[in-house]
Amino acid sequence: MIFIYISDYLNLGIKGHSNFDFVDVFLNGDNRLFIDPCLIERDTQGWSKIAATHMSSYFDELYNALRSEGQHIGDLFDHAHEQNATKLGYGNGQNGKGKTAKGLEECLSKLRYLTKEIPTISCAQDLPVLVEGFAEDCMSDLLTNILHDSLNQFTALQMAKYGRKPDGEKSFFTWDCTSSSWQNASRPCWLYNGKELLLVPKWIVRKNFLFSTHQYLYGVIIERMRDEKGWHNSKKIDILNNIPKKSEHWKYDEVIDYTMSHPEALSEYHQRLPKYYGRARGCMNDEDLDKAVYRDVLKLAQ
Repeated sequence: MIFIYISDYLNLGIKGHSNFDFVDVFLNGDNRLFIDPCLIERDTQGWSKIAATHMSSYFDELYNALRSEGQHIGDLFDHAHEQNATKLGYGNGQNGKGKTAKGLEECLSKLRYLTKEIPTISCAQDLPVLVEGFAEDCMSDLLTNILHDSLNQFTALQMAKYGRKPDGEKSFFTWDCTSSSWQNASRPCWLYNGKELLLVPKWIVRKNFLFSTHQYLYGVIIERMRDEKGWHNSKKIDILNNIPKKSEHWKYDEVIDYTMSHPEALSEYHQRLPKYYGRARGCMNDEDLDKAVYRDVLKLAQ
């Protein structure tokens, strides 16, 4: 197999993310990296600030629709589908129902009851925490659709920087903040093997999200349980191990049950997330990206 990366597509003659603002993805397959909503929120300047506004608008509309009696949420997923233009993710449907618009509606319709019982559900990160099976690949694809126009604009700036002219024009749906709806846009586009190519800012991707059901349970809920019950001499791991495991999905059950009774716990988790990302080097540095894109891709191909 001939390995082709964005840097090869642009005939740059160099490798290494210290040289680029974009993820130098492998174009002949999928790169196991994902767009992370926390990283978009973490960078408050320029491109990310605009992207965060679009992301927030979409999820405000989603949660408002879920909380409204009888309001159909299907329209919000009409243009949320598996995305291959970024070359991120698995790209083979491994993440189940969330890979289609209908699947997303079925998956997230379970949230309708929860959004009414838990008023603090409010941001993108709550979906992987509260909805089983909605993980990195589903979220990354959904964000790609929401931010399609923003990613196209980023691609255009990068291509202009390297003197690469558009291959044509493409119409696509993207989320519009003004109308709070999907809008059709027509923009110059770049193609690889006849298919749209979107470049992704290198500062918004990770191999795995830092937020999760387990992290919320272990980092917030168990701490609160320890204080509430006066178990100050107990280790968190011991409390976790003593939680009754009534089903295979006991962590989701425990998180949902506790948050329904203590919705402020989810707000506390939202407040802690930036600290978690700051402490754990939330952004992948150039060396991390080099390993993920160059070395990991080569290993997968062997």
